Amino acid sequence: MRRIAGIAALALASCILACGGDEPTQTGTAELPAGRPGLGTPDQVVENGEHVITVQGVKKAVLVAEQLYFYNDEGKVYGDTIQVSFFDDAGEFQSMLTALEGEMSQHSDDMIARGNVVVRGSSSRITTEELHYDPQRSLVTSDKPTEIFQAGNVIRGSGVESDPALTNIRIRGGSAVIRSEPELGRQPRRQEADTTGAATP
Repeated sequence: MRRIAGIAALALASCILACGGDEPTQTGTAELPAGRPGLGTPDQVVENGEHVITVQGVKKAVLVAEQLYFYNDEGKVYGDTIQVSFFDDAGEFQSMLTALEGEMSQHSDDMIARGNVVVRGSSSRITTEELHYDPQRSLVTSDKPTEIFQAGNVIRGSGVESDPALTNIRIRGGSAVIRSEPELGRQPRRQEADTTGAATP
């Protein structure tokens, strides 16, 4: 027994001399990147993340973001530099939304896009600073200043409501800027015209 104890003591002394008597260092732990201001550290961060939005099993939209931040207590997902592709019930592509950031409910998939928001359809385009998407109603809406570009015309309004395909657009408080194609040798004409009620460019 004394011999075993002596060997153990010798081994401990050798370790102390080899390590210089320093205390063991703690290994670092990975930390999640900082999330949204005021929300603290997210529960999960996914780089180049993708989320498919479905309604009763039918794919309605696909959200892609450079970073996705999950806050489970808030029931929210936040994305940086987002891109959203919208689809119809047959799975055909309808339009694409791009924005600086987005916020989505984990429970309903309702989404808010903010910052340089642009939605491009086959023949129309919407630009605004904030746009809401309701997948259950298949609607995109905004109560911020909005511009609609279609067939060489621009309609400006205080808000908009449309289907994701941008085929049925209703603009609030709109005024139209008509840009006609110029005749040969003539300068383009620009005309302001007020519109009343809902407008479908």
